[in-house]
Amino acid sequence: MTDVFSSNTIALQSAPKGFVPHVHEYVFTVERPREKVWQWLNSTETFTESQIFPWRVEFVSPDRETPADFRVGVLNVHHGPMMMFSGVLTEIRDNEYRDLQYFYGSYVGSLRWIRPTRLQFWVSDAEGGGTTVKARLESFVLPALAGFWTWAQSLVWKQFPGDIRRAIKA
Repeated sequence: MTDVFSSNTIALQSAPKGFVPHVHEYVFTVERPREKVWQWLNSTETFTESQIFPWRVEFVSPDRETPADFRVGVLNVHHGPMMMFSGVLTEIRDNEYRDLQYFYGSYVGSLRWIRPTRLQFWVSDAEGGGTTVKARLESFVLPALAGFWTWAQSLVWKQFPGDIRRAIKA
């Protein structure tokens, strides 16, 4: 069997033996201005203040000069019982694209089950107004858990359109 590598450019990973690549994309449109949707997606409070204990999201600056927010090089970890997504922001194109690459050792459930590798967001103007958002989570999973992981991701991402609508008043 040949090695399967993530598409990461910074936080390099390869699939453990028996794991397969898994990609979950969620695309939706909200009737809100692109700039405001982008601001919401790139506000640390969006992710740090919405967590239910004992889960948590943290941002850590790589140096004293860089604020610990959505900037290239800032470290990020989303952790809690049975999960740890630890990574680095590698690319941000204002009002367009954000790339968070997860480090080797990130997991869901167990290191033996699901290993997230990359989370990307795109925003664009929607036809007829509003903003289209695409979220893409790449992972390595055991084949037997691929269906479960797709289902779990669909539950997580379904909340985003409503969260944006509530946070950004029309």
